[in-house]
Amino acid sequence: MLSVIIPVYNVEKYLSRCVDSVLNQTYKDFELILVDDGSLDNSPVICDGYKKKDSRVKVMHKENGGLSSARNAGLEICKGDYIFFIDSDDWLTDEKVLEEFISKAETENADFVYSFMNTATDKIQKEIRMSQRFKDNDKLFFLSNPYLFSACNKLYKNTLLQFLQFVPGRVNEDVDVIPLVFCSANKVSRLDKHTYNYYQNQESITRQSFSEKRFDMFKSVAHVYKNFIGTKKEKTVFYENLFGFQIFSVYISILKNTSGNKRKTYLVDFCKLLKENNFGCFWKYSFLCFLHNESFSKCYKKIIAWIYLKLFYILHQKEFKI
Repeated sequence: MLSVIIPVYNVEKYLSRCVDSVLNQTYKDFELILVDDGSLDNSPVICDGYKKKDSRVKVMHKENGGLSSARNAGLEICKGDYIFFIDSDDWLTDEKVLEEFISKAETENADFVYSFMNTATDKIQKEIRMSQRFKDNDKLFFLSNPYLFSACNKLYKNTLLQFLQFVPGRVNEDVDVIPLVFCSANKVSRLDKHTYNYYQNQESITRQSFSEKRFDMFKSVAHVYKNFIGTKKEKTVFYENLFGFQIFSVYISILKNTSGNKRKTYLVDFCKLLKENNFGCFWKYSFLCFLHNESFSKCYKKIIAWIYLKLFYILHQKEFKI
C-alpha cells in the first residue's frame, strides 16, 4: 500500500484540484492523508467532505505548526509500504502517475524514485529545464539538478522513514532533509516523465520581497554538507549544487529584492554567514556550478554577480570581523 500525504493550510481555492488528481489515479491501493494544519478558511470542511465520500481518505486536524510539522504529523500515522508527498496547491499531471512510480520501484527494487516537475499557473504549464550533464546516471543526475530536492513528487520506501523528519519552522526544510534521505537509499531510480505540476501563484510572485528567513538556507546547507555520504564524484557534484544554486540563490534574491542601505546590510549578513559556517569552498563550487550547468548567457551574468560579491566580500571585511 502507498501513503499519500498532503499538508493543508488555507487552500480552499486549490484543494479539490489536488485531491482529485490523487483519487482519480488508476493505482487504487493507497491511503490519502490530509493534514489540516489549523486552516482558517473552508479547507477543513473540504477535507472532511472527502473523508465522507472515499474510505481511503484520512483527515487529521491540528494546530498550526507549519509545513514541516504537518508533514511529520502525517508520517506518524501513515501505514503504507511507500510514501509520497504532494503540496495542497499542486497536482499530478495525469491519472497514471502513482501506478508508474510503484511499477518503477518494484521493477528495479528501488527505495527512492524521483521524476520531473512542471511549473504551473492557472493558465499554463511549463517543464522545468533539467541539466543533462549526467543523463545516464540516476544518482548524479539527481545531485546535479537542484529542482529535484523537493520532498514532493518522489516515492520513498517506508524503510527510509527514520530519515524523513522535517525541521519545524525552517523555510528550506526540503534541502535539510531530502539529500540525506537520498544518500541513505540502497537503490535510486529515475522515472523519465513530468509527473507533477508545481503551482506558482502570480500574485505571490509579484509581491515577492526578501525575508531574513531566507538565511535559514545556511543552516540547511551546513547540515547536509556535514552529513552527506557519497563517492568523491557524488560529493563534488552535490557541493556544486549546494553552493552554486542553494546558497547563491539567497544572494541573487538580495540583489533582486532590495536596494540601498538595506541591500548593503543583507550582503554583509550574507558574507558573515559564509565566514561563520566556514564556507570558503563556496567560491570554488559556485563558479564550477555556473560553468557546468548554465548556458553562456546565464553563465556570463552569474559570473558578473559572483565577481561583484567577491569584491564586496573583500572590501567589507571589517564589517563582519574576518
